[in-house]
Amino acid sequence: MRSLRAALAASLAALALLAGCSDDDPSPGDPGSTSTPTGNPETPTSSATAKPTEPALPDAATKATEAGARAFITYYWDLINYAQVTGDVKALKRVSGPNCDRCQAGIRGINAVYSAGGHLTNADYRATVLSLKEVHSVSGNAYAFESRTDVSNAAHVSVDADGKEESFRASTLTYLLYAIWIDDHWRLDVMERA
Repeated sequence: MRSLRAALAASLAALALLAGCSDDDPSPGDPGSTSTPTGNPETPTSSATAKPTEPALPDAATKATEAGARAFITYYWDLINYAQVTGDVKALKRVSGPNCDRCQAGIRGINAVYSAGGHLTNADYRATVLSLKEVHSVSGNAYAFESRTDVSNAAHVSVDADGKEESFRASTLTYLLYAIWIDDHWRLDVMERA
């Protein structure tokens, strides 16, 4: 049981890295205005609650345009919400770059929580794109945007297999994100705290 708790603790650390918040962090105050996710990340409250549906890719995010990049960034956070309340990270993996350390750490963290028999509740991230500017990739074969994005999260709880809870405070953090259009779809290649 000690190794299960150690795995859960390591998983929670990875999720806190992605979210950038825990009860040890100071509360940043009022998150202000945020966008509404396009998906349907409902929070399960009992075993009778219907499983949330995977967010649909917005039509705008199917195009290599500035509006497409903006729609994709919001969609990415909708996928994080979905993955956290279901443990299903397949769609999130498909749109996360292999070298995006925070993206991969978050995916590993979600996998570890659920594979250890735990779950997350009340996951609700809201992304507000503050600025978006086109950048050129080193190889020159990808269309990319750099985004400064505020991400607000609701207070949430991680529950291990034994029912032990760890609470995380609501917060708002600013991220520098790089969305790349490659092989006819968007991918998040960089997620750093701004």
